[in-house]
Amino acid sequence: MHIKQLECFVHLAETLNFSRTAELQYITQPTVTHQINTLEDEFGLKLFIRTKRKVELTPAGVSFYNDIKEVLTRTNIAIAKAKHYALAFESNISIGYGGNVEVKYLPNILSTFKEKFPHMHIYLKSAAFKEERNLFTNHNFDLIFTVKESIKDISVVGYAELFTGRFVCVLPKDHSLAKKTIIKIDDLQNQALILLDPLKCPFEMARVQKDIQLQCPTSMFYFADGPIIGHTMIKGKLGIAVMPDFVCTEDPSLSCIPMDLNYSISYGIAWHKNNELAEIKGFVKIAKEIYKSHKI
Repeated sequence: MHIKQLECFVHLAETLNFSRTAELQYITQPTVTHQINTLEDEFGLKLFIRTKRKVELTPAGVSFYNDIKEVLTRTNIAIAKAKHYALAFESNISIGYGGNVEVKYLPNILSTFKEKFPHMHIYLKSAAFKEERNLFTNHNFDLIFTVKESIKDISVVGYAELFTGRFVCVLPKDHSLAKKTIIKIDDLQNQALILLDPLKCPFEMARVQKDIQLQCPTSMFYFADGPIIGHTMIKGKLGIAVMPDFVCTEDPSLSCIPMDLNYSISYGIAWHKNNELAEIKGFVKIAKEIYKSHKI
């Protein structure tokens, strides 16, 4: 079964005339007959009742027409889009990122890149930590925004730091700990604590969370699917959380107090060194310049 057969079927279903269908398809009438016979043989059923006087759809033919007409329309639109893409762009670049607030200047980076490289199509995908890493390792992504430690064991990878993050405690402004200028892990004893899902967060975050769990055995723990859900849980007074400062949203009802921890997180952009596409280096350069200009 191929598109030409389906187009032939749809035209015949609408005209119920082999001669007219041949004209619409710019083919001969015997070719129309062959296309329909081939389709019926493949399905193992009759789509049309054909006599010397008339042509009509069988019940199976009516059902198939109702379903395939929209599919065929969408297929032709998809083909047209693909042809337009081929004419408009010379190549493409795929970028993965966490999808939260960490890539603060991504819109600026994208607009600047598009201005300098208008021939490049940009594919942007939000992915959780492990999914992003796997897609990058398998070369489904040309570039990823990530923490340095997450890619240090991947071979032939380039990395450019955009900024360094610190850990903070995120809590409601009316919380008793919100008055402190710095918070220690001991201060978290007996508090309800919200942790990020260890299967979906970077190694550094999982390591800090493990230390907190070991040092705060009497605390109650909740797990959040990601930073945004975590912030919602904090605002809902379910608990407080320790997170990297760059995933904290600007919210007037919340405070972000620095944690007394020696850990810091290098956040930047990684790429495959064996990818010699000049636009890759161009994207990295633009990202570094934009972050430098904002003095992050």
